[in-house]
Amino acid sequence: MTLSVAVVCEAPADRITITTLAERVIREAAPWIEPEVLGNYVEWRGFLRSEPHLEWTDVRKRATELKLEVRFRGVAPLHPYAQNALRAIRVLALAPERVDAIILLPDSDGDLDRLKGLEQARDYAREALPIVIGLAHTKRECWHTCGFEPGNDTEHELLKTERDFLGFDPRLKSHELTAKHDPANDKRSAKRVLAALTANDRDRELECLAALDRLHERGEHNGLRAFLEEVRTRLVPLFVK
Repeated sequence: MTLSVAVVCEAPADRITITTLAERVIREAAPWIEPEVLGNYVEWRGFLRSEPHLEWTDVRKRATELKLEVRFRGVAPLHPYAQNALRAIRVLALAPERVDAIILLPDSDGDLDRLKGLEQARDYAREALPIVIGLAHTKRECWHTCGFEPGNDTEHELLKTERDFLGFDPRLKSHELTAKHDPANDKRSAKRVLAALTANDRDRELECLAALDRLHERGEHNGLRAFLEEVRTRLVPLFVK
């Protein structure tokens, strides 16, 4: 049976990051699942199976269409993202096609309390299906940056330039990059740094997620290590009995 996993995230690029990481963790635990047949075991979807993911900005719209009101009762204080995270869980529970697991992952945008909100929503929902949560601190791009390793002389020079410009190695301190959407005027912009290291090449970005050991080692402070552990403990058991 193909497991149907709903992904709630910020944008298509985030969905690619999330599913790429999840697939690598799954294959690490179940190496007999070859990449070309992984689709026989898991599908990544949104509210509908035909949708690639559900974006955070669309959760309220879906709830309105379903005439769904979501409230926390007897819980205070509510942390950022708790309300919308619970709304996303409730929406997906009403999906017309079976959902076997849920992944909830926003960017922190510098607000680490968003993770407490995700935890609060998961604990309150008490759904029987696995719910994987994560927080990309400060942005999704930080996860790629921490996995970057120069592959040639040009990339060694790019990394050196960034280290000199920033005053630190962005791979080791990616959590110190900012979430500002102004790469031209903010030298610590996570988007600017990743684009500089990878020459704005999306395929090169994905290569940065290849070495799970490296990501685990460097992902302590940017939320990546915690997300990988969430996938291992909550999602992998669906594949490895």
